[in-house]
Amino acid sequence: MKSFLTTTALALTLVAGAAQAQDLRVALSTFEARLDPQDTTGNSGAPFLYQIFDTLIERDSFSNPLTFKPGLATAWTQIDPTTWELTLREGVTFHNGDTFDAHDVEFSLDRMFHHEDPEFFSAWGRWAYNFADVEVVDDMTVRITTHRPEPLFETLMSARSFGIVSKEYYEEKGFDDAALAPVGTGPYQVTDFTPDEKLRMTRFDGYWGPPAALDSVEMYHVPEVASRVTGMVNGEFDLATNIPPDQAPSLDVEGVKTMGVTWPMFHVYVLAMNTAPTDNPLVRRAMRLCTDRQALVDGLWEGKAGTPTAHQFPEYGAPLYMDDLETIKYDPEAAKALLAEAGYDGAPIIAQFPNSYYLYGDLAAQVIQSQWAECGLNLQIEEVDSLDYERLNMRGWSNPMYYPDPMGAMDTHWSEKSWTVSRNLWTPQSPEWAPTYETARFATDPQERRAAYKKLLELSEEESGWLLLYKPHELYAMREDISFEVPIAQRPYVLPLRGGEIDLGD
Repeated sequence: MKSFLTTTALALTLVAGAAQAQDLRVALSTFEARLDPQDTTGNSGAPFLYQIFDTLIERDSFSNPLTFKPGLATAWTQIDPTTWELTLREGVTFHNGDTFDAHDVEFSLDRMFHHEDPEFFSAWGRWAYNFADVEVVDDMTVRITTHRPEPLFETLMSARSFGIVSKEYYEEKGFDDAALAPVGTGPYQVTDFTPDEKLRMTRFDGYWGPPAALDSVEMYHVPEVASRVTGMVNGEFDLATNIPPDQAPSLDVEGVKTMGVTWPMFHVYVLAMNTAPTDNPLVRRAMRLCTDRQALVDGLWEGKAGTPTAHQFPEYGAPLYMDDLETIKYDPEAAKALLAEAGYDGAPIIAQFPNSYYLYGDLAAQVIQSQWAECGLNLQIEEVDSLDYERLNMRGWSNPMYYPDPMGAMDTHWSEKSWTVSRNLWTPQSPEWAPTYETARFATDPQERRAAYKKLLELSEEESGWLLLYKPHELYAMREDISFEVPIAQRPYVLPLRGGEIDLGD
């Protein structure tokens, strides 16, 4: 195993000894090559975007059900079924000194709303496909229109992908340079960014809201678990993320503590529904039935991860969460019967996974390969730097709950506007899917939505376009004087470093 200093080439940037009381050094398992709220949509961007960019409507990060509060907008009113008017906050400046106004809102959001630039197609499909346009009424007022009434308006507007950037700065720098030196209005400003390696942020003294909790934050890309653990034990870091439960004994040292969290997120396999042999729904259903998820949870996660019974999370709350719903089953004999019916002849099923991205992703694939072999499925595993969508039958991915609502996990991945469709992976065949989905997404009656979502999950078993594995249980390792709560109203992996959200002791 390579050491942390060798693999990241950051030895010269680390300061020997303990950090100052209000400075934080963080080891992250994944990183970003650039930072822009409408372009950066993956798990790895979550710890960064929350600190740098503000949204028009913010949410109380620790509320459930969601509670909304003013952000860069101080008031918002629905003036007709598809139009909202927002009054903007005066006196806000960007990190580079630019003054915030309505033109920044129009520039930032219309990049995503108008669905013209491929750079922002992923964010459009996850969040913004029902948004039509931003109209500048005056310098401090905008109107945002949607294609149809949007029951999730405040929820979506408070997602970090709706963060606001400076129009003037982007027009001066261009997208590529601006995303490498990001400028927002958030409590922290970026002072140094090396793509895929490190990021340094400092408190922005001109912030309009509560001051940042810390003087500075340094984040480092440390992909190896062993290096994150060693760095914590040796005092190189104050906080490390994505530590598996079996490493807890190694962190049982003076000055270090751990905090576990089972994320509202599924590790998932996305199945290619248009590539043989996974173009056959019987084969896809057999893959689901031959996956022993409880064995994965017990063997890899010491029983601490969550075993899914359906594509839903308790965080939805009543009545949208259905605690008695069980659509996911393990039945290898039924899987063998389906494979025989399909005439499956042992053709290879090619699975591709991003290198070192998902904790235990490689080990889980090896266990599943063994499970499937007993059913007669021939799984071939490939760890790659770049995915080949023309060739693969399935890919490793994660399906987070971006907000506590069924659409917080479904709409971002499995709508007909999602990235899975644009990649020619997810193509539902049932004529019932589209109208049922429309009800689950746009209806306003909770019981009507509940019934529609239940029907979607039943249809998804027939379609079998994805395969849920488990909800990962991961540890934060941290200095013993650090304390914070997981921000349950934000997407997984957001680090709560804003004012009042983290305590570093005296």
